[in-house]
Amino acid sequence: MNSKIRVLVCTLLVIISCGEHVVDGDDKNITRLLNNQVIVSRQIMCVLEKSPCDQLGRQLKAALPEVILRNCRNCSPTQAQNAQKLTNFLQTRYPDVWAMLIRKYRGV
Repeated sequence: MNSKIRVLVCTLLVIISCGEHVVDGDDKNITRLLNNQVIVSRQIMCVLEKSPCDQLGRQLKAALPEVILRNCRNCSPTQAQNAQKLTNFLQTRYPDVWAMLIRKYRGV
């Protein structure tokens, strides 16, 4: 899988699980978003700052620090649980993507 798409997959999973105003983090919504190539491409360009962001992209960028830097302290219990499940998934299946996000947000 292309590294840009992997980054987007990771960020979409994080925002879906912890974003305040984003859809609930249920499996159907996550799958639907990740299977929509138009949304995936748009968010890749947004996250890489190569094009303007739509609402999802702005929420995506806003949620990543909460999840990565603050361990989802401001998330609801359901959001925190979903974030943990998705983080475990990424660490297991896409460790390089997870490492890139950690480096980006924690500066390590």
